[in-house]
Amino acid sequence: MKRGIELQERNPFNPTFGNVPPIFLDKQKVIDEMIDEIQNGYPQPFFVTGVRGSGKTSFLTRISQILNEDPNCYCVDLINEEGILTSLARKLYRDHGSKLSKIFNVFESIKIGAVTLTKETEIPNVEEMLEELMQSIQKQGKYVVITVDEVNDSKAIRSFAQQYNSLKRQNYPIYAIMTGLPDLVLDLQNNERLTFLLRSRKIVMQPLDNLDMENAYQDVFDGNFEVAHQMAGLTNGYSYAFQLLGDIYFRYLKRQQLSPSLDNLNAIFNQYEITLFNNAYQKIFAGVSEGDRKYLVAILNHPQLSASAQIMGKGVSYVSQYRKRMIDRGLVQPSTYGKVRYTLPLFDKFIEQTQNPNSEFFWEINY
Repeated sequence: MKRGIELQERNPFNPTFGNVPPIFLDKQKVIDEMIDEIQNGYPQPFFVTGVRGSGKTSFLTRISQILNEDPNCYCVDLINEEGILTSLARKLYRDHGSKLSKIFNVFESIKIGAVTLTKETEIPNVEEMLEELMQSIQKQGKYVVITVDEVNDSKAIRSFAQQYNSLKRQNYPIYAIMTGLPDLVLDLQNNERLTFLLRSRKIVMQPLDNLDMENAYQDVFDGNFEVAHQMAGLTNGYSYAFQLLGDIYFRYLKRQQLSPSLDNLNAIFNQYEITLFNNAYQKIFAGVSEGDRKYLVAILNHPQLSASAQIMGKGVSYVSQYRKRMIDRGLVQPSTYGKVRYTLPLFDKFIEQTQNPNSEFFWEINY
């Protein structure tokens, strides 16, 4: 095999979920627009949605990095769990920069006005605490951006959304950016007590541009167009697959001291496929309902609605609900003549494996 070229020393690919990779395609323009809207007082929260591995968390992390460089911004990251409002109050209080915040590091509790904030217990009047903090922040001429990853229609997120809306109605400079799977975000927006969320700005993570991927792969792999073109085709615009394939191929060439070639790319294909299935597709498949799984299996060989309905033994109107759910979640997309096709690379191969009793990915589907 051909040897000789020297790849750059540092691996530019990072397939770890949530990290911002060195090669971050197609997103900076959207990030810049979002930050501009926030700094100009956009009144509604933002939802960032897309299939698992589409880059939602990396997108959110990058926004937080940029906002943390703005001295006028308090950027607070929250976790979707009980006590989310108490966590918000504590983090805002910590970052507020007052003399009292330094004292709080020493004492078990501290009082601001009529509100007592402790380290160990929930704040019974957290809403009042947040209002006092926002009043002070507003007087400073600063603003707050709250980020929450992986939201759903949980009690914690409902509490947060209602409090956020209350503060926003009082014209406090507070903004929220939340990520979540498309159907889970829709469930939250459709909650009868949170209908104001239907006015939110929704940003859907789109597939990476094929030319951008080819150019990025060429830059890393010695300008080899054939290799770059083949690699881009194997990822189908899926952000995680783009990073994963680049990472595996880079490590392989470095380890074996080989030059980029189609033969060397083919040598790592099985590793790419099995890692994709293990790290992403098993989680995606397990995360949908039993009916969704049956639909995803049915369309493998029967992509037309009437045919998949026949396989499932259900009416067309019944199966069309699952069709819409999977389109909304970004797992399938309409094709020609009323058919659908999988959106993710090699997902058809994964579905085949779920129906193979000898495969580690086997799922028993009973219609």
